[in-house]
Order: sequence, then C-alpha cells, then structure tokens
Amino acid sequence: MNTFALDPTNVYRKAYYDKLNNQLSVLSGKTIPVYDRVDDTVNAPFVILSNITLSPILNTTSYGYRASIVIDIITRFQTGGGKKLVDDISNQIFQKILTRENFYSDDIWNIYTSKLESTRYFESESNGGYVIRKLITFNNNIQQL
Repeated sequence: MNTFALDPTNVYRKAYYDKLNNQLSVLSGKTIPVYDRVDDTVNAPFVILSNITLSPILNTTSYGYRASIVIDIITRFQTGGGKKLVDDISNQIFQKILTRENFYSDDIWNIYTSKLESTRYFESESNGGYVIRKLITFNNNIQQL
C-alpha cells in the first residue's frame, strides 16, 4: 500500500478507453472511434470520453475515490436523422461497461463495478447538418492499493 495518494484520472480514462476502443460497430461493420479529445476534422459518428470528476472517500486505511465519467456520443446528419443511431451506440456501450464484474484491476488500483448515473440528449443544427448527441454518465468507486 502506498503511503501517499495518487491521482487515478489517467488510469480511469484508460480503463474506459480499453473497454470501448475498437468495440463499437453499428454502421455496416464500421468501427465507431473513441477519443478523449477530438479534432474539428473528425467525421461523426464518434465517442468522446469527456469529463471526469473525482471526490475522495475518506477513511484511515486506504485512499479511495468516487469517480464519474461522461461519455459523449456524437452523430451528425445532413438532413433528417434521429436518435436511433446514438441509442444503438449507447446500447453497445452499456453492454461493455455495465457488467457485474470488477471493472478494472492492477497492482495499484481497483475500479469497482460501473453504475449508470444518467443519460441525456442534446440536439442542434450546425453548418454540416443536424447534430444529435447523447451524454451518458457512469459512476465507479476507485481504491488505491
């Protein structure tokens, strides 16, 4: 056990990235890319591992955190379109993330089972058409070993 606290942000993001990267495919076998930052030239659909929030779990025997991550699914349509594509991608994300198993473990960290906090949609018009986004927030408890 470490005598000092470490920041689990990078490990937390990487655990989600490893679960989702090259695992999402809903468009004729096309893999939906996963990013933590997106360039303006990237074509939709894609997924962004967005905001991460940590708050400490205080105890005297180990360092722990309550963590949340926002997963942002972005689709874009020239005309028409709807929520079906973001829901299909969301369904695949749920299958990869919401399991009964420990989410991630290594020599320094345990990231316990994910819990769904919320989902919400955002719709907007843009120069390239119509954008539909779905934000999914998951929570985990993280223990530093």
